[in-house]
This record gives sequence, structure tokens and C-alpha cells, in this order.
Amino acid sequence: MISFVLIVNKTCQTRFAKYYTESTIEHCQFELELAKQCVKRPEHHCLFFEFEGYDIVYRPYASLYIIVGYPPDQENEFGILEWIQLFVETMDIYFDKVTELDLVFQLEKVHMILEEILPKGLLGEANQDRILSPAITTAWNSV
Repeated sequence: MISFVLIVNKTCQTRFAKYYTESTIEHCQFELELAKQCVKRPEHHCLFFEFEGYDIVYRPYASLYIIVGYPPDQENEFGILEWIQLFVETMDIYFDKVTELDLVFQLEKVHMILEEILPKGLLGEANQDRILSPAITTAWNSV
């Protein structure tokens, strides 16, 4: 089960955060330290690492970093990388190339896409056509 999904920019500002599990961590400080770890890692380093009791998988896209955390040894790192790819591709199609401004001004739509793909922290729908079907798109545009 996924514990959290974060989207941060290159200056380590959190642009989107979704937590699926209860924890006693201080979210702001935790997000900042985790973002720094991801942004400052050299490009040739692995996209997986451990941070404060979580396994972390992240991936940079343009000026954004998508970060996923989960309890140790509960998910497949490569599966999470594929999920991140699906998430970004889906947002790119929906927003016609997702930008940081889309995350700021259309946050509720990002939440809807995420909940379709990752309901309650469990890997859910992986068919992009179903995620972006006309009925769902119409419902999203009416929000």
C-alpha cells in the first residue's frame, strides 16, 4: 500500500501532497527534507532510496518531481516507476502537457486523476482509456 504521493518543484516547494496513512510526522518538514534528498541526488544515482522509515521511489519530469513513499519491502520499485509514468502520461493528456500551474490552479482535477489510478493507496486502474473516458472527462470538466 502506498503511504503518500508528493509532487514538488526544483526549489523543493510542494505542489501536491496526498497521504494515505496516518502518521505522526510533521508533514511540512518531512516534505521539505524529502524533496531536498530527491532534487539534490545526482542524475546517475538510482531512483530508489530509504528515508525515515519509508522506501522512496521518485522520478523527475521537466521541472517537477513525483515522489512516492511506502512501508519497506511492500511494493515493487519498478512497478511504482511504471505507475508514476502512467500518472504523468495521464495528466499530460488531460492537461495537454502538465505544468506546475496546472497543479496549482486545477488541484481538484489532479486529485480526481490520482484517485482513479490509486484508490485508497492501492494500485488501481491502469488502463489510460478508462481513466480518460469521455464520461469521466465530462464529469471532471463540470467540477
